[in-house]
Amino acid sequence: MATSARAPIPIALCADDYAQNQAIDDGILHLLSERRLSAVSCFSNSPRWLQRSAPALREAAGDAAGAAAAAADIGLHFNLTEDFGAAAGAPYRLRGLILRSLFTRLDSKSLRQRLNAQLDAFEAGYGRPPAFIDGHQHVHQLPGVRQVLLQVLGARYGDVPVWVRNTVPASAAWRGKPLVLKLLGGAMTATALRGLGIPSNRGFAGVYGFDRADYAACFAEWLQAAAPGMLIMCHPAAAVGDGDEIAAQRPVEYHFLRSPEFLAMLEGAGVRLAPLSGMEMTD
Repeated sequence: MATSARAPIPIALCADDYAQNQAIDDGILHLLSERRLSAVSCFSNSPRWLQRSAPALREAAGDAAGAAAAAADIGLHFNLTEDFGAAAGAPYRLRGLILRSLFTRLDSKSLRQRLNAQLDAFEAGYGRPPAFIDGHQHVHQLPGVRQVLLQVLGARYGDVPVWVRNTVPASAAWRGKPLVLKLLGGAMTATALRGLGIPSNRGFAGVYGFDRADYAACFAEWLQAAAPGMLIMCHPAAAVGDGDEIAAQRPVEYHFLRSPEFLAMLEGAGVRLAPLSGMEMTD
């Protein structure tokens, strides 16, 4: 008797840092139009957001040629550490933010104001609430920041299913930076989200040193851990941009994600890209 083929495993691929600069925006919009992404995380406090980046994203979502955006989750990349080259700088540097969070020295009122301001800007630019919230450099999961995020989510959106990223590695065998992220709030964030019934990804991947010419090999390893609801983050750009610590690596990711090899890899792994908002993600 013939057996039916296994249905592809739905996973999400999210491009971070939209609105940081033109090269990143161009790369993400190209990939989105070619259905090579299923989520985009946006800097709504970028100087580019309201006047340039958000209108381009809205146009892509409404364009027949860019209808893939309608099948992708567009969310907020909550930012506390990126200054976009401004002389005043960001409110925190990552190391200092981590230390202050661990010693409970963060100002919850200031964090709440910043988060609400970025949500206001997201809605003003994109015309709707974010499908999800994550954090630039994963700041949303830090102690003190995490609690503010969950409070604002409840107060602002109530029963609206805004999902939140957690960074628990998709494979227990992964060590190094993936394990550090898990211990630095990832596991506690996942537990808190489950307790509140807030949707979240099931397994996280995409963490590496941003220094690999063989990005395809990294991606193949991540796909070995594929399970329904897994989230892979990526950081593509169409060219090397200014004022960006990982600028040289971004085009490496971009060209791989546009390649036939990428599509063949997905097919070979038995996975398909899908927005997490369309999956069942609560336990």
